[in-house]
Amino acid sequence: MLKTIEGLPPRINLIYPFGRLVKDEIWELEQEDVLTKNASGELSKKEVYGRAVRAGLIKEIDYTLRIDKHLLSELAKDIAIRYVPIQYQAGIFDSLGFDFELSVKEQQKTQFFRKQAIVSQNSPSAKTRVLSHMDHEKQNSFIAYLNSLHNVGASGANALAESQALNSYFGELYEPFPIVDQIYDFLIGDKDQIVILTGHAGDGKSTVALDLLKRLKQIPNNDILKTALNERESVTHPHDPLRSISIVKDMSELNADLRLQWLEESFSGTGSWLIVSNTGPLLNSLSKYAKNRHVPGNISSKILELLNLSYSEGDLKPHTLDLFEKNLLILNMTRLDNVALGARVFSRMVNHSGWAQCAGCPVISACPIALNRLALSESGSIGIVRVRWVYQLLNAYEQRLTLRQMIAHLAYSLTGGMSCSEAKQLVTDSALEGVDRGTDGLERIIFSEAFFGYQAGVPSSIGGNLRAVELVRRQVFGSPVSVDFERQLANNEGSCWMVLPEALKHIAQRWAERASEAAGTRWRFAQRRMLYLFGKPSVSGTTSASVFCDAFLQSPRLQDFDSWSIQGSMSLSPIEQRRLVKSCLRVLLEVFSGFSSGQFQADHDRLFLTLRRPDRAVVQPTQLVMANLPFDDFHLEYDASKRLPLLRYRDSTIALNLTLPLLDFIERRNSGDLGSELSEIHLAQLEWFRAELLRMNKGHMSMAEITLLKANITGEVYLRRYHLDSHHQTLELD
Repeated sequence: MLKTIEGLPPRINLIYPFGRLVKDEIWELEQEDVLTKNASGELSKKEVYGRAVRAGLIKEIDYTLRIDKHLLSELAKDIAIRYVPIQYQAGIFDSLGFDFELSVKEQQKTQFFRKQAIVSQNSPSAKTRVLSHMDHEKQNSFIAYLNSLHNVGASGANALAESQALNSYFGELYEPFPIVDQIYDFLIGDKDQIVILTGHAGDGKSTVALDLLKRLKQIPNNDILKTALNERESVTHPHDPLRSISIVKDMSELNADLRLQWLEESFSGTGSWLIVSNTGPLLNSLSKYAKNRHVPGNISSKILELLNLSYSEGDLKPHTLDLFEKNLLILNMTRLDNVALGARVFSRMVNHSGWAQCAGCPVISACPIALNRLALSESGSIGIVRVRWVYQLLNAYEQRLTLRQMIAHLAYSLTGGMSCSEAKQLVTDSALEGVDRGTDGLERIIFSEAFFGYQAGVPSSIGGNLRAVELVRRQVFGSPVSVDFERQLANNEGSCWMVLPEALKHIAQRWAERASEAAGTRWRFAQRRMLYLFGKPSVSGTTSASVFCDAFLQSPRLQDFDSWSIQGSMSLSPIEQRRLVKSCLRVLLEVFSGFSSGQFQADHDRLFLTLRRPDRAVVQPTQLVMANLPFDDFHLEYDASKRLPLLRYRDSTIALNLTLPLLDFIERRNSGDLGSELSEIHLAQLEWFRAELLRMNKGHMSMAEITLLKANITGEVYLRRYHLDSHHQTLELD
């Protein structure tokens, strides 16, 4: 406020409005009661500068203008038109960074207001005029907040935890991380201890630190902090006033010397510490500290081992090092299950109380954003679960998203990047009647299209800026599912087993008409995406809906995999488990031998490990069997910490992680899909399993018996056993 704006006469006293605006009830001035004023009520320029006095808009107006850039621009333009001479308007707006172009009509308004001298004793107060303007331009600030969570538009201010700490909407949106309670108990324990949270940017490290800071300060989760997070916060121990707990917001932002200094202070001083850091700076700083303290062993290797550990809820001991002066707990946030967490945040987003601001809006019944949200609400948990399935699929196929990327994706998908004012304008400008006034706008932003990176059936140009959209678009979700389903879709019979929300009735009818045309391919893709995310199975259509979702996701085992992950166990009967074991082993037999399972007898129940070229470049009709293992020696387990089923050999430590790609591969092979292939990384896991089985059984191999696996001219595979008579130097056929 005190800087001279280029373009204004240099002698204008900017201290005058700095103090006088308080009388207009839109402005707050620090230390107002102690500042010296002359008879006219003006402040002393020397005193204002000397005391470094600050001033600003009152909270109500300041908050609204910060989150609604459109309103800010319109209000600024209105003030300029009314009060600023034309020759200075462009200069002021350039200095403030606003795009300011006046139409002819607005220029005429400028002249009119200048002539009318509207500011008089009888005029409404400035506060009344500003709030009246704000009421006229009333927007749902929660929608502006959602749009600030992604970087599709110009505002991505609330994507970081530092901004969230000061935002009133964040508390209700926040879903606590499952590790927060354990870390809190660890920090307030009887001994001083240190916790380091590491991982990728956007994994939620700073958000966990914010949650813990609030708990330690006894600030309710829904309340905002009064000030921004400092680089280092110190809090009195809740049970011991002589002890403290320090929280370092992000050690990665510090220079190397300061990182080392704070590490030394944390280990050698009193009190517990929580330190947030990216992995690289963490390794460098801890290694240097360990070297200075002559800590034995390779500390970097030990830290890397901890970083690779999966987190088992409630068990922090495996993640703790006792090599330093204090116990050091290192948790890698990338090892946590953020898929379920992201889905719960989405549920909070859809059901947030911020949507109540839409009440009373004259266009709410046709508002595209409101209809989008209403459709998700009407579909209940269906949309939440199916969003989780997509994220589970990406995560399992080595395309993990951070929590920040998920939230940005979901916020964008909910609003389509559309602002409240844009939605109002679309409805107001529509020539249609009733709810139909919002159909065009809804078609632009409908959740089922925005989520998968499309807009009205074609790739969205703005959505592609999001990492999540980039990944889901690669999967080409929405492609044809099956002949029967496509026939139903063409005849508009999908509703017989899948019901869409009432809010989508009009757009569903429109898309069905377009999809029936010869050039309606993109609309059929859009229909399938809409049915997937919004379709609720009818009473008789549960099985059909499940089959459709499997085919849509191109993952026959995803629904089971997700269910096991949520439950922490496998919900299969003993018979179903044996069937799955058999399916796994028959596919392993194919991979290890190169023969298809159909070449073996139907009741075949043994796994052969043979000598075979690792590159699989040559067909080997005859192979030497190195081990012959009964199917009954294998069983299924579920590892809750890894959130994976395991195929374990006997009671040994040898177990194959049954990842989703491997389970899908097994399911497809068993259903006769010979075209499916595994990526190299998963083939390497199978080779490791094979090598471990051979290693464990090498002592059981008889040198007096040779077993060959052979395929005859018809392709049938059979065994040939030969006995070596070393005494007579003969080889006998069994």
